[in-house]
Amino acid sequence: MDLMFKKLQLSILVLVCFSTFVNAQERDLAKGTKKFNQYAFVDSQKIFLRVAEEGYESADLFGKLADSYYYNADYDDAALWYGKLVEKYPQEVAPNQYFRYAQALRATEDYETSDQMIKKYEELVQAEGDDYYNSASVSEIKSGNGLGTFEIERLSANSVGYSDFAPAFFDEKLLFSSTRDTGTLTTRIHSWNNQPFLDLYVGDITDQGQINGVSKLDGSINTEFHESTASLSPDGNTLYFTRNNYTNETYRTDKKNTNKLKLYKANRTGNGSFGNVQELPFNSDSFSTAHPAVSPDGKILYFSSDRDGSNGESDIWMVEITENGYGPVENLGTAINTPGRDTFPFVDADGKLYFSTDGRGGLGGLDVYVYDSEKNSITNLGEPINSPKDDFTFIYNTESGKGYFASNRSNDPLDDDIYTFTRAACESTLIVQVIDKNTREPLNGALVGIRNIDNDLVISGVAEVPDAKFSYQNPDCGADYFARAEMEGYATAEKNVTIPEKSSEVLVVIELEPSIVDIPPDFDLGKLINPIYFDFDKSFIRPDAAVELAKIIEIMKEYPQLHIDVRSHTDSRGNDVYNMALSERRNKSTIDYIVEKGGIERDRLTGRGYGESQLLNECSNGVPCTEEQHQLNRRSEFIVQDY
Repeated sequence: MDLMFKKLQLSILVLVCFSTFVNAQERDLAKGTKKFNQYAFVDSQKIFLRVAEEGYESADLFGKLADSYYYNADYDDAALWYGKLVEKYPQEVAPNQYFRYAQALRATEDYETSDQMIKKYEELVQAEGDDYYNSASVSEIKSGNGLGTFEIERLSANSVGYSDFAPAFFDEKLLFSSTRDTGTLTTRIHSWNNQPFLDLYVGDITDQGQINGVSKLDGSINTEFHESTASLSPDGNTLYFTRNNYTNETYRTDKKNTNKLKLYKANRTGNGSFGNVQELPFNSDSFSTAHPAVSPDGKILYFSSDRDGSNGESDIWMVEITENGYGPVENLGTAINTPGRDTFPFVDADGKLYFSTDGRGGLGGLDVYVYDSEKNSITNLGEPINSPKDDFTFIYNTESGKGYFASNRSNDPLDDDIYTFTRAACESTLIVQVIDKNTREPLNGALVGIRNIDNDLVISGVAEVPDAKFSYQNPDCGADYFARAEMEGYATAEKNVTIPEKSSEVLVVIELEPSIVDIPPDFDLGKLINPIYFDFDKSFIRPDAAVELAKIIEIMKEYPQLHIDVRSHTDSRGNDVYNMALSERRNKSTIDYIVEKGGIERDRLTGRGYGESQLLNECSNGVPCTEEQHQLNRRSEFIVQDY
């Protein structure tokens, strides 16, 4: 009986000790979670690690520990703990944790496992159709040519052991953010990353792109809290910058006692320094607004924010700068923003938008991308700008071909450095070769013309012996051209070509077919050209349509007795009466263009609009159809009437 009693006492003691142990771990976990929610990632890491080392395990612990490393750019440790989470608690992994795990794996160059985690993410959120996660191979991304070829160099002015980033053009100087030791007796440490608070510094730019004479920015901008990521207005009188939520010497937090980031502006004073600091009106205590970038014309302010309406952890937004203040805040949309962190915008003199994101399939961490609104394209800048680590705060002077960006590729994850870069000169050659489509023989003596996207003739010449080639030296890199070839006895033909951003030799082969000897009545010349497109609800001739109409003009010049009936059609979407009127307007624009631009006699052309009265398929009113099916009905016909 005594033995049984002692065993029972021992069991109760073990149970009490275990319960005490569990309660202690749960208290520590709650304490770490509080620190985590306040973005005190260094403090939360210490607590979470201690709990894990004592043998406590849970999906919540592993997830928060992984996240705390991820947000401080320690991707090796983040991948380690995300891996434990996925291995031991696969049913409790959130979609965004799969996403961050994939990005952490890319930073460690484990691309195969990263792709597997992205597939898991897509399965959970049913994001199969989203194109933000680049399907291009790593080798393709590395050789990305968003701007061309670069030569980079680390700034010698970077402070060892401290973070330097966010370069900004500042008159003839370089403005940047730094946690460097200023020699003051008291250095305040931020709990997010255990680094001193940021201030704005300025230095002189040398001919080699390095900076000298670094000092703190004059004026009243720098405070005891964070000041970073600044952008100077084109007139040089207003400086927009990021600061902790600290206005009029009042420190504010949200409901969770977390201090967010806000945007401020300062005006240049009479002595050249900046003062009169004002908070921008679209900030909030409940979300962060940061990283400003003023457009080259000074009319738009871009920034990053996690406000309501964001697609991911932070999005890029814009607001119009007006005479009376600011217009409504607008999200740049899913064409640019992703489920990840989209941030650090910059707009160059050509209107290209550069930004950093960890939400696309880059090389790892934050990668720099460029958005070209004219081409509606987003391109990873590739190496050497991007690396498996964080690369961000990219700025570029299109005139000099020089710029700066920041990266933690060479140091501790929290030790960012600024790099200067020079874009190598782009010197390309466009070679047009003209051959017979049937015999494949070169057509020496063919006339070649190169036209730009606006259909203006840039250069012309003759395809020379022995290979019927014509060369155009130094076309604009990144530009689109139309190469056209013509020769007596052959039908004129052309091809579209895009010149790469880096030095290249581009060969375009144009195949000419023997001319049409007899054009049968009722033949539709529209079958010989690409479709004529119009903007939605518009009737003016677009540049791409002008290129196609030029082919019709050439045929009418070659056959001066040819008469054509131009027939314009719409799809079924929209009001029937309205579509009829719209097709009439488009028909008139088409005929007027052929007459006025091509010099064709008007009496050789007839035509009318048919609206949606002659559909080629079943896509009538109310019938669900694809865009491709509707496109078949939005057509222009050029029917031969007399020859």
